[in-house]
Amino acid sequence: MNKSKTITAIDVGTTKVFSLMANVFTDENLVTTPEIIATSVAPCAGLKKGNVEDVKLTTSAIKQTLQDLESQTGIKPKSAYVGVTGSHVDYENKRSTLNDLGTYGVITPEELQTADVKPESVKGRALLHSMPISYTLDGADGIRNPIGMHSDAVSVDTHVITADQNFLNKLTDACKGAGISVDAFVMEPFASALSTLTEKEREQGTLIIDIGGGTTDIIGFKDSRVIYTAVVPVGGYQFTNDIAYTYDSTYESAEKAKMDHGHTELTAIEISSNATLTSNEECQTTEVPARDIGRLLRERSIELAQMVQLKLEDLKMENADSMRVVLTGGGSKLPGISHLFQRYLGRRVRLGEPKVNWVNQFDDLTDPSQATVLGILIWAYSTLKDTPEINDQRKYSNKNNLLQKILTTHKKLRLSPWMRPTAHQINNNS
Repeated sequence: MNKSKTITAIDVGTTKVFSLMANVFTDENLVTTPEIIATSVAPCAGLKKGNVEDVKLTTSAIKQTLQDLESQTGIKPKSAYVGVTGSHVDYENKRSTLNDLGTYGVITPEELQTADVKPESVKGRALLHSMPISYTLDGADGIRNPIGMHSDAVSVDTHVITADQNFLNKLTDACKGAGISVDAFVMEPFASALSTLTEKEREQGTLIIDIGGGTTDIIGFKDSRVIYTAVVPVGGYQFTNDIAYTYDSTYESAEKAKMDHGHTELTAIEISSNATLTSNEECQTTEVPARDIGRLLRERSIELAQMVQLKLEDLKMENADSMRVVLTGGGSKLPGISHLFQRYLGRRVRLGEPKVNWVNQFDDLTDPSQATVLGILIWAYSTLKDTPEINDQRKYSNKNNLLQKILTTHKKLRLSPWMRPTAHQINNNS
C-alpha cells in the first residue's frame, strides 16, 4: 500500500524566516522517496541575536512563509520541525552510568537504545539534544561502539544541549499563532552540519561555523560524534548595522551597500568605486567610497574571527588545533571572509554549501543561507523511521544518495533515540 507524509522545516532567524516542505512517498515495496515540494522566505524583525523579543512580529513572519507553502502546494502545514539558536543555548559534556546492559551476555543494540540517560532537570532549562560521544567499559575509555562486547561496568560520555525554557515557550507561542504545532526543536548548527559536512569531515574532525543574521553558531565533530557547541552573539545584522550607524543611513541602503560592494580584502575593491547610502532623516543619498565600506566589514570580520577563536580555546581535546573549518550561513557569502578566517584561526577553511540529493526543483537550495533549514528537513526525515508512516525495513530509492550516507553516519551519532524529541522537551513545550 502506497503511503505519503508531509514534513515541514522552519528556520526562524534574526533577519529572515526560511521554511521548506517535503513529501515523503513510500510505495508498496517500501521504497521511500523524499521530495522537496515548496520553499519560502520572509523578512523577520521579531528576534534579536537569536532571541525572540516580539512574538507578534515573529508569528507574522512564520505565518507568511506557511501561507506561501500552502499556496504552492495546496497543503496546509499543521506542524513543523523548528530550528533553535541564540546565546541562551548551552552545552555540557557529562558522564553517566548505564545500568542493566549485557543481560544477554553481550551488550545489544536494543539495550543501548532503551538505556535511560536523562540529564538532571534544571529549572528554566529544556533539553534539546543528548548525544553520546564515547563509552567506557570496565575502565577502558574511548569506545565508540560497545555492541557485542562484555562488560560489568558501562558508562557513556554524552554531549547535552539545553535551551532557555522561556525562549522555547515564546517560539512555541509564535508557531501556534501562525497556526502550527512544534514537532520538535533542532539545534541549528547541528542541522547545518547535516546538510554541509561530508562523512569524511565528520569522522576526521571538523568545526562548522554558521554565520547567521544575529548569531554565529559553532559545532564540532570528531569520530562522527558531536563534541562541542557554542554561540557567538554576532552575525550579519551587526555587519550591516556597522555601516548604517557609521553613516547614519537606513538599514536597507546599508545592506545593499554590503551586498553590492562588500569584501574583506580592500585591494579587491576598485579604488574608484562608490556605494550609495540613504540618510535616515532627510532621505538624501550620499556617495561613500566602497573601500570604506570594505574597511568596516573587514574590521567586523576580524573581530568575529577573534571571538570564535576565544570560544575554540574551550575545545580541550587531542589535536583540536588541526580541526578544519567549514564556514556556512548567509554571512559566509561575504567575499573574502573565508580567507580571512583561515588566516586568523590558523586552520583550513572552506565554504559550506548544502547538498541534498532529494527530488528537488528549486535551484537556490545550494545557497549557504539555506543550510540550516535543509538540515532541519534532513533531521526531520531521519526521525520518520520511528513512525508508522515509514517502515523500519524501508529501502532507499537511490543507494548512493546523500540522505542514506547521512543516516548511515548518524547511526554512529544515534539520532534515534538519543536525538528523538524527549518527553522532557515535549512536556515543557506544551
